[in-house]
Amino acid sequence: MGRTLKNLLGLSFVLLLAILASTSTYFSVKQKTEIPSLQEITDFQNNSNILLINKQTKVLHKSRASAVQVFSANIHQHLAMQSGTYVIAFERYFVLTTNHGIIGDCLLTKIYVDDKFRNCIRFIELNQESDYAIIEVEKIPSRKPVKIPQDLPTGRKQWTKALGVMNRVFYTGYPNSVGPLTIEGKVAGYHPDDQLYIISYAWSGSSGSGVFSQDGKYIGYVLAIDVGENNLGGAAILENVVLVIPAFKINWAAVLDVPQEVPEADDTAN
Repeated sequence: MGRTLKNLLGLSFVLLLAILASTSTYFSVKQKTEIPSLQEITDFQNNSNILLINKQTKVLHKSRASAVQVFSANIHQHLAMQSGTYVIAFERYFVLTTNHGIIGDCLLTKIYVDDKFRNCIRFIELNQESDYAIIEVEKIPSRKPVKIPQDLPTGRKQWTKALGVMNRVFYTGYPNSVGPLTIEGKVAGYHPDDQLYIISYAWSGSSGSGVFSQDGKYIGYVLAIDVGENNLGGAAILENVVLVIPAFKINWAAVLDVPQEVPEADDTAN
């Protein structure tokens, strides 16, 4: 009787171990096959922590949290879409983008964030020479603005460092209307006409994206991709050579020349 009981206890112990092993295997397999939600994947905090440069997590967050889309239409029913950077300057909120993508007036220009269109309050400056537009907007709670002038390089030393050849840069935008996509690159060279060349990627829709240095400074905005000639005498697009206009070309003082007014219309439209 005692021997039988001992055998039963031994068998029960073996069965218990088998159940625990199979349960552990089940949960291990289940955990490995689980996938994150779209919200978890696209969260602004979801940045790689592998092989990061100094402060890269903060740089990526700053780039992604300030990126917006800009839509501009005109009375001829033409529509242009580009990227922009949400900024705060002199305690007011703006979007910095390129001028060539603004094809209509302020009423027909919208900032697209979180599946909502936000109104343009006014154009502060539409600069054709340096190809930028400063658009005043209401505060966007879900975005974190780049601080002007705090987030700009200060002085010759910081600018020289930021524009140094092979320095890493990052931008977040909407190439081909897809995004936000965060893209890295490296400084390739500098043109005497104050154009920065970076080895990166861009496409239609990237224009206006804010470019950040590896130190997290806002150093400029994407202007265009380089275009050359092929052997047949036609145009050839070099989408890995991106033209960037340095942020020191932006006349932020223009903000002070336009008095602040309270907009009559609501700042959002579905």
